[in-house]
Amino acid sequence: MSKLNRIQMVLIGILLFIVLTACGLMDLYSEISGDEQESVEEKVQATLTAIESEKGVDPTQAPSPTEALPTVTQTTQATLASSGFIKGSLSYPSEFLPPQRVVAFDVNDFDIYYLTEVQSGSSYQLEVLPGSYYVLAYLINPSQLGAGPDFFAAYSQTVLCGLQAGCDDHSLVPVEVQPGEKMMNIDPIDWYLPPGVDAGWPSDPLKEETGSISGDLGYPSEYIPPMRVVAFDVNSTGYYYVDTLRNQGSYQIDRLPAGTYLVLAFIREEGPDISSGYSQFVICGMTVDCSDHSLVDVIVYPGEVTENVDPVDFYAPPGEADWPEDPTQ
Repeated sequence: MSKLNRIQMVLIGILLFIVLTACGLMDLYSEISGDEQESVEEKVQATLTAIESEKGVDPTQAPSPTEALPTVTQTTQATLASSGFIKGSLSYPSEFLPPQRVVAFDVNDFDIYYLTEVQSGSSYQLEVLPGSYYVLAYLINPSQLGAGPDFFAAYSQTVLCGLQAGCDDHSLVPVEVQPGEKMMNIDPIDWYLPPGVDAGWPSDPLKEETGSISGDLGYPSEYIPPMRVVAFDVNSTGYYYVDTLRNQGSYQIDRLPAGTYLVLAFIREEGPDISSGYSQFVICGMTVDCSDHSLVDVIVYPGEVTENVDPVDFYAPPGEADWPEDPTQ
């Protein structure tokens, strides 16, 4: 073998060694890299598994779409679908339409009701649960209008009759509401229930049931004798009273049911058997030009005190004024 051939064989051996060495290093790198990658993946998977385990979720199972919770929109739509509506018009026997409170009462329990307040406009709408209801309209501020506390309106047989002469049935009409149904033309506009007639109409649920009357006392002498001040209900035989002491210059009768009253004061225990009243004579100023001794209607509003009701008319000529007598004697 020549010298040149030996040199070539040495070079080939060196090249082969380098190639084999490089291949071994690559396999080693691959093995190491694979081990590291597998280790990282295992760590990540283990972390995710621990997190899901804390939440109580099996990470190997995908959530089922049928198990999703209902959305707010779905819940709201379900609520609306189960409700119904009552709609109608409002009126008032005057040239203007005051603010009104419209109330739908459950026919079986008047403590269950739905209401809305209409400050302006001639229509209303109530959203209610399915059921049977009576619908009434109340003045929000009756005392500002000078209307009686028992003056309110209803959806009654009189409304169905057409509010004409001869429509005397003021009984309430039940309104049946079904889920999703709109009951139209439910107009609580029967303002014509005669005073003192009980048609079973419930009172305004937002108003207190009783009120008060207060005023000053007097007597045509140098002292004021003990008195019994009586408020007579003009629509019934009922009356309410309070006793005062000698020289007591004022009074107040509390816990009066809302309504209209006549007020008189009777001397008790001492003095002559005479009475005094709250009359037109008092309102006139009790001067020589005042001659009307008819008693004045006093309106009591729920939760309010009707003031300046002074029963100090001792000057009605005998037999001229038809005043009630002391009911406690």
